Amino acid sequence: MKKLYKYLLYVLPFTLCFSYFPVLSLGGNETMNFELSLPLLWLLVFDILSFVMICQKYRAEIFSKVFGSILWWLFPIFVTLSVIWSLNVTRGILTVGVMWLLFFAVIAFYELRENLDTRFWKVFWRWFFGSALFTCLWCVVQCVLDVFGVPQDTTLLCDGCVYQMFGFPHPNGFAIEPQFMGNLLLAPIFVSMYFYFKNNDKKYLLLFLTFTFTLFLTFSRGAIYACVVGLLFLFFFSCSRAKKTERKSVFFSILKVVGVFVISFVFALNLQGIFAAVSPTSDGYFDGVAKVVNHLSLGIIDVKTEEPSTVPKEISEPVENPVENQGKTEAVFDGYVAESTDTRVRLSKAAFDIWKKDFKTMAIGVGIGGAGQALYDNGLSPAPKEIVQNEYMSLLLETGVIGVSLFALILVLAVRVVLKKREIAGMVLALMVAYGVSLLFFSGLPNALQIVLLPGLFMMCVKK
Repeated sequence: MKKLYKYLLYVLPFTLCFSYFPVLSLGGNETMNFELSLPLLWLLVFDILSFVMICQKYRAEIFSKVFGSILWWLFPIFVTLSVIWSLNVTRGILTVGVMWLLFFAVIAFYELRENLDTRFWKVFWRWFFGSALFTCLWCVVQCVLDVFGVPQDTTLLCDGCVYQMFGFPHPNGFAIEPQFMGNLLLAPIFVSMYFYFKNNDKKYLLLFLTFTFTLFLTFSRGAIYACVVGLLFLFFFSCSRAKKTERKSVFFSILKVVGVFVISFVFALNLQGIFAAVSPTSDGYFDGVAKVVNHLSLGIIDVKTEEPSTVPKEISEPVENPVENQGKTEAVFDGYVAESTDTRVRLSKAAFDIWKKDFKTMAIGVGIGGAGQALYDNGLSPAPKEIVQNEYMSLLLETGVIGVSLFALILVLAVRVVLKKREIAGMVLALMVAYGVSLLFFSGLPNALQIVLLPGLFMMCVKK
């Protein structure tokens, strides 16, 4: 049983990479789709096995040992109770189910940490970096296949990822969207930095270069911004904790990392320009480069030679094999897509407006899973399936001030635990900060289980 437990953890990184492909569709209703992914199946199997092992370990004392501190359980208990007044009970029950599975998995990491010895971590890191490199390679392959006309059912690119949008593709890997692919790369980026600072081994800089290069290739602003904020936090944290004799060395290490980060951006920028020139669109190399800079800067930096169109060009039926077209076509977008940002801001504002309309909603929210229905009932979205796309505003609307306060308590408790792990505290905290920023750009965790699982697991790799 212990061997199976370790094997499940070894394959966790690979499993997380397949966050949407393959997926088992179980139908849906007017408010949500019912889908089962590999990470969710892994989570269920892991929790069942862990529960049996913890029961064998503690037997009659399991309740006092595992559920000893009530402070950790206030948030999940309150969220579970909120199903009672949820505007979407079905979605609420499923959300609560995933939440409890994630909470128990993190508990299992801690309670069964004696199985995570030095030998385990040596093998685990090989699987971890191997899965990340495999996914990075697939992302590049996706782009190459797309510009040469291979259809989407083979490349697995999402509808908004193909070259017709910007003139060059931006990969989503095996995730549902590029932002989730970019989110998956955050952990490898910060772990490779941790090992570089720890061992001063240049191979980790090369890994860092590969992961950040692929991050820029995904073209996900949310993941890229989150990475930058996390890196800045890690730099500050490392400098503040370094001894006077070590600060010079830490400073030069940070400079090298910054240099590699810039190089990875330049590599990705050039490749996106090349893809734009090679694709069947009318865009050339400099058009692709200009669009990247314009989009990532939110339209502030504009180096295009022509005035951008403010309205996207009409999209007809998807082109399965655009290479067959004899003439050049124009890309849908000329640069920064303001609609993407405007939609997120509009939905966040709508969620806030609903939350503040009465005291009950402000206190306890509309119930877990009810945000989409609340937006629709108030005429602020076209369909109940539309979500807030901001986890914090979604949490505020669904659980109110009480829920947000209890969530903040969980974060404080978690930070206190991380700070005790001095050797790895900087990396885990930086990763948590990056994940926290990324949650400003989407809501819901079924496609991003790594946000909870990986920080919880990484804390177990050192004893102090």
